[in-house]
Amino acid sequence: MTESHVEHLAKAERMLRQAQGLNSADAPESVIHLAYYAMFHAATAVLLRHRDQAALTHSGLIGAFGQFAKGRGESARQQGRALNRAEDLRLHSDYGVSYRDLAEAAAKVREEARAFIDFCTSVANE
Repeated sequence: MTESHVEHLAKAERMLRQAQGLNSADAPESVIHLAYYAMFHAATAVLLRHRDQAALTHSGLIGAFGQFAKGRGESARQQGRALNRAEDLRLHSDYGVSYRDLAEAAAKVREEARAFIDFCTSVANE
């Protein structure tokens, strides 16, 4: 059974709500992880809706979303860059041990995730 874009958007919203329920100073890695995966599912929804398929890897998804965004104006390209930054931050927070400035980064990526999901929801409902 293939998951629909609607299911991915719903999962994106659930994951973002979970991230919003956490204090970014106390649990920055968790906030970053949840915010990135919320964005991942929102991007998957857009690709399923407009291309009938999503990518199989994180880098594939980010590249496919970037290609999709390229033809949709500067706002869409900014959202593509936000997804790329979120993945970089997630990798750093998952595998790195440095805690410095992570709380501030977590709060910022959570804000960017909200804007990203709003953008993806709008595009997926076109």
